[in-house]
Amino acid sequence: MGRRLQASRTASKCDESAPLIAAKIMNRFFNTLQNRLLFTHMLVALTGLAAAALLLLVIQAPLRTETMLQRMAEWLQPTVVLARSNFASLRGAGDDATAARFFDYLRTQADAQNARILLVTQPGGAIVFDSEERLAGQIWEAGAAQRFEFSPRRMRGGAMMGMPVEATRGVVDLEGSSWHYVSTILLPLHDGSIDLVMLRAQPGILHSMGEAIAELPRGLLLGGLLALATVVFLLSRWTAGAVTRNLSPLMEATHALARGNLAYRIDDAHVSLAEVSALAASFNQMADRVQQSQQAQRDFVANVSHDLKTPLTSIQGYSQALLDGTISAPDAQQRAALIINQEAQRLTHLVEEVIDLARLESGSLHLHLQAIDPNELGAEAVESLRPLAEAADVTLEWSPLSASALITADAARLRRALANLLDNALKHTPPGGVVTVAVEAIENGRQVQYTVSDTGPGIPPEETERIWERFYRIDRARTGRSGSGLGLAIVKEIVEAHGGSVGVESVVGHGSRFWIRVGAALF
Repeated sequence: MGRRLQASRTASKCDESAPLIAAKIMNRFFNTLQNRLLFTHMLVALTGLAAAALLLLVIQAPLRTETMLQRMAEWLQPTVVLARSNFASLRGAGDDATAARFFDYLRTQADAQNARILLVTQPGGAIVFDSEERLAGQIWEAGAAQRFEFSPRRMRGGAMMGMPVEATRGVVDLEGSSWHYVSTILLPLHDGSIDLVMLRAQPGILHSMGEAIAELPRGLLLGGLLALATVVFLLSRWTAGAVTRNLSPLMEATHALARGNLAYRIDDAHVSLAEVSALAASFNQMADRVQQSQQAQRDFVANVSHDLKTPLTSIQGYSQALLDGTISAPDAQQRAALIINQEAQRLTHLVEEVIDLARLESGSLHLHLQAIDPNELGAEAVESLRPLAEAADVTLEWSPLSASALITADAARLRRALANLLDNALKHTPPGGVVTVAVEAIENGRQVQYTVSDTGPGIPPEETERIWERFYRIDRARTGRSGSGLGLAIVKEIVEAHGGSVGVESVVGHGSRFWIRVGAALF
């Protein structure tokens, strides 16, 4: 009893695990992109072939119907000739056995021709015989018919029927179905005739497909299907393999990037698909930006460390001198306190720039928008930095807007953006140079443009796009100036938060021209 119970449990586990095993096999098969593409392409190809076959059958439906009627007529002629001789024997004998043999003959002919045979008396249309024995005693209503003449053809046995048979053809509804029929006179009578009617049901698409397949030689059919399946499989496998082969370099690149190899790039020579090539180009651009951003952050850390170390060293040194009494003279103590204050302000400014940029990039910095005069805003920025220009022996020129206009902006933020551009220009303009700040209306008064032009060393063309990136700074050895690399990034974020745009035009050795554009309304 125990063994039977254990065997039953084992069988039950096997039955339960069979679907799970099948599901695992299917999941493993469809777990790869190549297998999914292979299956999808084969399914699409086979569906397309099936649809084409159905369409061909629909198009050939009239031709197949005509061929069917022609075959019925070809069968009708020898059938009528033999039936007439049998019917003559029936009339001569006049007994039930002969009639039964005659009707059996008609049924045999109907089965051999996959058709239905009726005997109909004319006039009147009474059905006296039905090979399927369902319409005997009913009235034959043929409806519209047309004459169908054909010449005698060679029979399958090789014999020729020399006498042509006149017939009619048409379509009739019987028992809720449409039937094609061919009718001819079996035996003329003194007051009418007995007609022999051969019928075949209206062929459906599936039935026509079955007949078309059945007419093909079995070997040719199997060979054709096998060849077609092989071609579809090979083409689908080639297409799926081409996609996966093109994606392989991209997968290798993502793995290399994930391992920290930021210098890895995809070689377009191994990619043939246009879409994957575009994706590879985008990946390479992304890797370039990531590498540049990481390098910029490293440079920023190094530069900020230096910028922090310098004021901290000064603060520490002067504060220590004040504490231990090294600086005892009142004038020296005043100077030390001033230096400590200036360096603390420098640290505060650097920290504020980092915090503001983080807020701008995250979108958490809210703008207090109001209608302001662009000339007033520009004049305030220029006057705030005029002492710095005088100290640097740089001429600061101001060119206001001649027409009256208003812009909708956060005055403090936009003033800071303009001040950052002006401060940047003053830092890079040598003594005796000129910095010009101008306001003008563009786009038929729909925008106001602030421009800050200098006579500094200019910016190399390869760096004009990158100067707006955070942490990026032009080579200090070439410019002789230092900075956090955040000023222009803050300008860009502030202006774009106002829905405006920024840009720069520069020629090495002839200075630079920075511009800010915001929406405006002229009056």
